[in-house]
Amino acid sequence: MYARCILLLFLCLVLTKSLMARIRNGYSSDVTTARECLQLLNERLLIKPDMSNAERRRIHAAMRKHAQMIEHYELTQSLLRQFRAISPDMYAQIDHLEDKRGRETDIYVRFIPETDALVMLSGASFFQISSGDRDASQSRFGKFTVAIDVWICDTSLNLLAHEFGHTRYIVPNLAEYRKYYNMMYQTTRFSQHIGHSPSDASGRMAYEFAHQYLVDRRLYKSSVGAPQRVLAIAKNLRKNIRESVETRFAESIASSRSFE
Repeated sequence: MYARCILLLFLCLVLTKSLMARIRNGYSSDVTTARECLQLLNERLLIKPDMSNAERRRIHAAMRKHAQMIEHYELTQSLLRQFRAISPDMYAQIDHLEDKRGRETDIYVRFIPETDALVMLSGASFFQISSGDRDASQSRFGKFTVAIDVWICDTSLNLLAHEFGHTRYIVPNLAEYRKYYNMMYQTTRFSQHIGHSPSDASGRMAYEFAHQYLVDRRLYKSSVGAPQRVLAIAKNLRKNIRESVETRFAESIASSRSFE
């Protein structure tokens, strides 16, 4: 499974600094808009019973799209809570991660469907070097950030632990690791090997974190009970959120028929 993990290191421009380092939900910036749009679309369905069937179907499709964003956000929230409960020490290390100069770095996590992956690998950590500041990590979320994407599957939290290991090593060693990365992987053809050379300290820490997560999970299971499976959580969230959308759509259909 870890052979499908990849570490991506790029050059990028300086953006803005986050105020406080935290493990963050990578869908946070989109979920508020999704909820607002879903509410507006629902209101439109109910206050305009005479709309055409074609328009009603377009609104229904848009509602389902926004509902999917909410599903991804809620699943990520749930899985981050579960990870924290199982491996509190590991979570705390990443939740208060600092770079070489003691500046806090936000870690943005998304649990994603395979079809939404930016790279076709089950786990990916995205680091970018800030222009003019070789010790500052940057991602699509801005300066002093790392982006982590993990596929939604029953090993998602183990994969996340692996990515946390990469992050734990690289953020405080970014400039040095960049040199190593460029020297070691610039001619590598197989992406699954990137970040996992036997001499790669980041890769070793990633495997150590993944192993520690399995230890922590066994201890959690023996003391608290088996944690709920990832796919079961995803299924329940999807069912509840989509049922709400379908109920609203059905109500609009009933309203339009009574209008006739």
